[in-house]
Amino acid sequence: MGGTLLEVYEAFIIILTFLLLNVPIFISLYEYVFKDMSLIAKFAVGVVYWSAAFLIHELAPFIGVLILLSKVHRKAEVEIHERNINIWSATAGDIIFVAGATLVFKAVINQINKLYVYILNIYFNMDAKPQEIVEEFAGGEMYYKVMLFILVVILAPFVEEYIFRYYIYDKLLLKSMPHAAAAIISTLIFTLLHFNISGIPTFLGLGLYCTFIYERKGFYGAVTAHLVSNLVTAAMLIV
Repeated sequence: MGGTLLEVYEAFIIILTFLLLNVPIFISLYEYVFKDMSLIAKFAVGVVYWSAAFLIHELAPFIGVLILLSKVHRKAEVEIHERNINIWSATAGDIIFVAGATLVFKAVINQINKLYVYILNIYFNMDAKPQEIVEEFAGGEMYYKVMLFILVVILAPFVEEYIFRYYIYDKLLLKSMPHAAAAIISTLIFTLLHFNISGIPTFLGLGLYCTFIYERKGFYGAVTAHLVSNLVTAAMLIV
């Protein structure tokens, strides 16, 4: 029974992850890029997108995000809420500042997560294991490590920041609730997507931190924060 429930839960997470990674991006493409196409053309590109999503997984939403960034989100009028910054632009100084700040954040959150795992192991007798992709990265062949590196360090930051910071936090949640509530809810969904008992503090911290950066340095600032955080993790596994 326990094994069956675990399999059902894992299947649920896989389906949820697939939908979260693709539905918001496809809706944005449909709303901004495909809107002037004929019905037949819309159907055709829909078939192409979802076929690609099933076959090449994270690469499909990544390509979708690149299309949206190049053809849609360069325009200020696409910004959802009025801010003192244009969330679709960033200076070199912004990127450098965020990268440096993220190194500090990563050092702190790593120590918090280590303490959390220690407490789980010692006081709750839990065998807290790292995220599955971390284990795969650590034990995989070199070509597989290269593929995972590209996925984790390049593809994931762009796709996940578009989905969780722009689409869910900014476009959906901020319409009906305060910033703090929207940040917490979007971060909880972000953590669920990566769900791993041993990494909860890291994912919660990263989600809130990227939301903070998004509000002050825009989308590319949040991508930089996510990218640097994942890069540090990957570098630690390589070393």
